[in-house]
Amino acid sequence: MKPHRDQWCPAWRQKRLFVLNYNTDPLSEDILTAILKINAPLKIISNEFSSLTYWTYENRRCALMMPSEPIYYGSRYIIFHPKLEQNLLMEDLNSSSGIILDKAYHILYNRTAIEIHHKNFFTNQTIQLDPLNIRVPNDLENLYGRTLRMSLPDGNQKVTTFDAYLGETIARHRNGSFAASTTMDTSMDYGVIHIGVPFLGSDKVMALGSTFVSVLVPRSKPKPVISVLVDPFDYYSWITLFALVFILTAVLSLFGQFLSKLNFVEVLLEMVMCILGGPSLKYGGWFENQIITNYCLLTIVIVSSYQSLIISYLSFTRYYPEINSPDEIRNSCIFPRKTAFASRLNLKTVDDVTGPVDSLCYLFNSRDNKRITTLLIENMRTIDRAASEAYKRNLRVADTIFFEFHLLYYFYNKSLIRELFPFYIHAFYESGLYDQYYKNKSSFALQYKQEVFVIKSFSVGDLSIVWFLYIGGVIQGC
Repeated sequence: MKPHRDQWCPAWRQKRLFVLNYNTDPLSEDILTAILKINAPLKIISNEFSSLTYWTYENRRCALMMPSEPIYYGSRYIIFHPKLEQNLLMEDLNSSSGIILDKAYHILYNRTAIEIHHKNFFTNQTIQLDPLNIRVPNDLENLYGRTLRMSLPDGNQKVTTFDAYLGETIARHRNGSFAASTTMDTSMDYGVIHIGVPFLGSDKVMALGSTFVSVLVPRSKPKPVISVLVDPFDYYSWITLFALVFILTAVLSLFGQFLSKLNFVEVLLEMVMCILGGPSLKYGGWFENQIITNYCLLTIVIVSSYQSLIISYLSFTRYYPEINSPDEIRNSCIFPRKTAFASRLNLKTVDDVTGPVDSLCYLFNSRDNKRITTLLIENMRTIDRAASEAYKRNLRVADTIFFEFHLLYYFYNKSLIRELFPFYIHAFYESGLYDQYYKNKSSFALQYKQEVFVIKSFSVGDLSIVWFLYIGGVIQGC
């Protein structure tokens, strides 16, 4: 028993040994006793078939079963059953009537003899192994023309082509063929889903790439010219300048030799005129002259700096800040009511709307990077609602992503085919071929780019600041 177990389920590879014994044959108790005498690995004993899925779901576990009737399930199994004249399991196995036990060794036993049977599902042949000299065959060395079938989400075939390239490479090296489809059923060997999970089971293989949830947000709008006029200085500088003007106005209206004869508003307008064009009134007295002189020198520096900056700022379009960070998304975006993960991500939602809403955003299941995301949106705008709304509303992809995990290949029915992939995936990663693959592709992705240079004339609204200054001058002159 121990030499056989070392070949089929070596302790260094299988960290748990699950034993399912629900056979009433007396000899099965002797076999179970022999299994329990083996020191490693740790054993899990059960007599309930319902526990099979739970205990064999985790990766790198081996299962020993002693059934009394056929089992339709796929994984790596060593199956003990009595050698009877009518064995339903072996009859079903030899008739090829749909059993999915593609990595199973059937041990038929009685009190005097033991037989080991194994079926290669690629050749559709059942072979018998010598119990005294067991050589475990490698069924995956030759696929004998079998087709590897991969399921990709609709709209991905022309974008995420590396998955098909990897499958074609494996099929070519193992004498098989490859086919990709958008359907997802039991005829598929494995598939790709753009929703990752933080754990691996025996039905998954870690692939190259990543999956995540992107956020499609509105593009930032250009700032009006009046708004651009305040950009050269930050808010603290403007507050300091206005505070200086009001303080000097109050001091001169109280202690000035000539300006104290004017009211507060007239002195305030004179301080503003000193900034814009220099003094317009006559001053007198040492205190008043010193204050005005130093103030004019200060305003020369301020105005010179402002003019230099404003000329540069008016030469290209200024935009409001983009929505990128998680806090900006939560504070500035609203999402449709039925958005998945909205409550978990603490996103604001609203009932579905059809009209123009400036702050309406969407979540989009994507993978790999922003460039691939942009291509997927272009190819899925007739399939996916978020991609369609991104096209209609001219949305962009935010920098923040949620639920980022490694890309996983899901192998339906725990197909034996999954054992082919880790070697090739690791080889592509170590050689750097995956990183170079998409760089060598000529696919075009229209990246988001803001129009920064001014290519239009100023409008009446843009020049409204000039009219405000003109009206202010007229009022002062009156």
